[in-house]
Amino acid sequence: MALLTFFAYRLLHPAALMTISPEGITLPALIQDTLKWAEIRKVEAKTCRGQTGDIHDRLIIHLKQPQDINWRAAKLRSALGGTPQIAIAVDVGFQWPSRADDIKRIIRDVAKTYAATPTLKSETPATSKRRHQAVLSVLILAFCALPTLSLIFGVGLPRMFSEGLALYRAGDVSKAVPLLEPDARAGDAEAAYALGELYLNGDGVGRNLSMSAGWFMRAVDHGHTDAAFKLANAHKLGLGIPQNIEQAFALYRNVSSNGSSEAAYALGRIYRLGDGVRRDYPKALKWLRISADEGFAPAEHELGQLYQEGIAVPRDIETAKHWLSEAASKGHAPARFDLARLLLDGDIASRQSGFAILQLSANNGYAPAQRRLAAMYFIKSQGIQTDAIAAYQWI
Repeated sequence: MALLTFFAYRLLHPAALMTISPEGITLPALIQDTLKWAEIRKVEAKTCRGQTGDIHDRLIIHLKQPQDINWRAAKLRSALGGTPQIAIAVDVGFQWPSRADDIKRIIRDVAKTYAATPTLKSETPATSKRRHQAVLSVLILAFCALPTLSLIFGVGLPRMFSEGLALYRAGDVSKAVPLLEPDARAGDAEAAYALGELYLNGDGVGRNLSMSAGWFMRAVDHGHTDAAFKLANAHKLGLGIPQNIEQAFALYRNVSSNGSSEAAYALGRIYRLGDGVRRDYPKALKWLRISADEGFAPAEHELGQLYQEGIAVPRDIETAKHWLSEAASKGHAPARFDLARLLLDGDIASRQSGFAILQLSANNGYAPAQRRLAAMYFIKSQGIQTDAIAAYQWI
């Protein structure tokens, strides 16, 4: 009787699923604590298709740091407890009078001003129309059962770590792929990025550049930096999507501002080669230095070449040696080869060092170094005795 009374009360006085206030966002049916504004990175609204084909809105609250959520329902605690969450995803559907975009707009406005206005609640207005009574009854029951139904609706996802990602990282791609896709569609950026990589390389799936770009886009929507770099490459080269140099530049800049030395190097290369833009050596030097200062070997090699050839900077052999040595110490084969050639033009001690580095590069399979060694053994060069057998071996 008490349960029926409770349901009847809820039918006339629906409980709010969400409360938006200057303090933060509260989901009273789902989690114990208020999500403070300082903990929220962004709020996203999406239109999704459910497993049964129904269309519904999804509101995704992205957190700045992965954190353990104190789920209110025991079933949620057992299923999701102890797993750091990076977002809270709630299916809206017909549960609220507003669409997800409207709710997102309200949240954005409140977050901007931390407004001391009356609390905004997602209450379902009562209706006097008989034809809506049955629908409302079902919806209110769904509200009460939401902690249980949340596993179906996707509440609490995406998780930071999933079984699919664990299998992917362990190299079991065939078992990982069918598990990664639902996680990625639920908003798991790492799962989406993994799928983008798999489709890009044709690893465990048929190579499909369009699918790869699509999954990278989904990961970028959830703030994945590495996916943004891969998507920039796709825009630059037209891999699975139309070539768009401006979009590639915007993504490269955004990623480099987040500390990606690889993206800064890509910008430096584009400006140095004039790849889709006017060649600009000062800008190339700027981005290459940013990347090299982060210890990115290809950028160090590129800087060494610029100083060796006197391009965009005064010719400075010692500075060239410094940058080439930095890259060579990281195993960068072209840098080793260029450093060896530079040292071979020096005095006896320098030539000995250069020859040793050249041999190391050749033994590691770098073809230009092997070709240079063969030429040195064919003719007496830099003090190396002729050796036809060694020359043919390196050829």
